[in-house]
Amino acid sequence: MQSNLAQAYVTNDSQSILRSGFIGTIDRFKVYVSNQLPSANANEDYDGNTNSSVARSALIACHKTAITFASQITKVENLPNPTDFGTLVRGLNVYGYKVIKPEALALAQIA
Repeated sequence: MQSNLAQAYVTNDSQSILRSGFIGTIDRFKVYVSNQLPSANANEDYDGNTNSSVARSALIACHKTAITFASQITKVENLPNPTDFGTLVRGLNVYGYKVIKPEALALAQIA
C-alpha cells in the first residue's frame, strides 16, 4: 500500500490499489484491505490472562452470495444551467446493502 504500485499510472491499470483496496489473490480468494474494519485492544489474550496491550484486528471472509447491493435513481429534475446555455439534469441515487446469507460470512480476530 505504501509503494509506487499503489499509483494507477505506474502499473498502467485502470484502478489503483488505493482506489479499489484489492491487494492480491491467495488460492482463488481475492484479498482486499480496508480501514473500515474494527480494531481495538482486547481485555484477554488467548491464554485467558487479562492484558490490555493485546491489539486485535478483524478479518472478514465471505462468499459473494452472502451480501447483496442495490442502487436506484429515484428523483430526476431538469434545471436551467446558471453559467451557460442549456439545462442540467440532477438525480438522487439511493443505495444500500443487506446480508442475505449470514452462514456464508466468517469473522476472525487477529492478535
